[in-house]
Amino acid sequence: MPLLRKIFILFATLLPALALTSCLPTFDVAVATPEPIKVDLDMDVHVYQHGKVDKETSEAQEAFRTAMDSRRDRMEEIQELKNNRIVGENHLGELSIRTKPAGEYGDYVVKTVGEENRDREALMKKEAQEKAVSLDEIREEQWRHWQRKSFPGEWIEVAKENGSGYQWEQKKAAGE
Repeated sequence: MPLLRKIFILFATLLPALALTSCLPTFDVAVATPEPIKVDLDMDVHVYQHGKVDKETSEAQEAFRTAMDSRRDRMEEIQELKNNRIVGENHLGELSIRTKPAGEYGDYVVKTVGEENRDREALMKKEAQEKAVSLDEIREEQWRHWQRKSFPGEWIEVAKENGSGYQWEQKKAAGE
């Protein structure tokens, strides 16, 4: 019987405490903020090469990055020239001017195509060196690459059927 008595005493003491706490009014806790929380992050990443730096390699990497950035910046202009059928992709993996516009615009086209071809040439030479293959092999790879990437209607240089050279034609849509 002592266990039953302990349970009764426990119940008798807890029941009034529970009854009193249920009568207390609740209170609200404000968790909203008047303005959203703003986070301002600013981060710099610095990459350092420790030890011996090969100046020639460093200069070559910088030239490569510059050529890639220039091509990326010029991409829209080149596509516009292709869309307007002013330039085409030749068999050397470079651009050729098909129709030179008159005046200042023509000068702009010559300058833009010249810069693009210089950058492409530099990148092809670097790729040939890295792969230890001839520049002509890389030129052919690039020629095929640009043929595939060209849109229907753009000028591309293709090999003649008899294998005696190249000819210009506008790329046809798939299924034509």
